[in-house]
Amino acid sequence: QGKGIFLFNKLSQISDWKKDSRWKPSASRDPQEQAPQAETYVVQKYLENPLLIGGKKFDLRIYALVTSYSPLTVYLYRSGFARFSNSRYQITKNTLTD
Repeated sequence: QGKGIFLFNKLSQISDWKKDSRWKPSASRDPQEQAPQAETYVVQKYLENPLLIGGKKFDLRIYALVTSYSPLTVYLYRSGFARFSNSRYQITKNTLTD
């Protein structure tokens, strides 16, 4: 856990990081298929004041595939999922690793 995690505080940091992002060639021997391909990433936003249900944290996950930015084309997967904590939310140094 934690391998390949990047933390950003500002949108401009993502733009700077993107300029230095690594590209990996395709494993195919066909020269037309060896064009650089972007690595895949999961993007999340940390909420400092989370919405609670019964004093417990939860998260809802949806999956989106962005195939183009100009024009913007996004496909949403219909089946997401929800996770619920089994302990009450507290923001203390002792509970940061929970």
